[in-house]
Amino acid sequence: MAGPEAGLGVNAMRMLAFVVALTTISFAQAPAATLPPPVKSAFEKAYPGATIAAATQERENNRTLFRIDCTQNGRRRVVLYDVNGAAIEVAEQVEEKELPQPVAAAMHSHPRAIYVSGLKVTRGTSVEYRLTVRGTRKTAMVAKPDGTVVSFK
Repeated sequence: MAGPEAGLGVNAMRMLAFVVALTTISFAQAPAATLPPPVKSAFEKAYPGATIAAATQERENNRTLFRIDCTQNGRRRVVLYDVNGAAIEVAEQVEEKELPQPVAAAMHSHPRAIYVSGLKVTRGTSVEYRLTVRGTRKTAMVAKPDGTVVSFK
């Protein structure tokens, strides 16, 4: 294509790239903007410097919850808040070396199980470790801090 049509195509492409860039910038800032003030305040107080990757509204047992996916110091964290800003559940990325000894022992008691990733999930006073393993047919393990295996699928 030659002539004015070619110039229009380039300008149209530049405009499209500009619109996409603006949309991306707006979307990146949107998650925190959609949170109720008590939730946003509680999150910022509990995790200063954390970067919000996503914020979504969910329903659980007929109540509205807000899920915030974030990263801080290279680690992933997911926090569930109620509408008043009270933390309901916190799931934090853990490395294998940070697992309590009984949890690591329970995982390694399964032949060929190799640690891939894990989350420490705290809900109220209940704590459990949700691990992803490989080298075995079963790939998902949930254990209590004392090493009791809740499930291994």
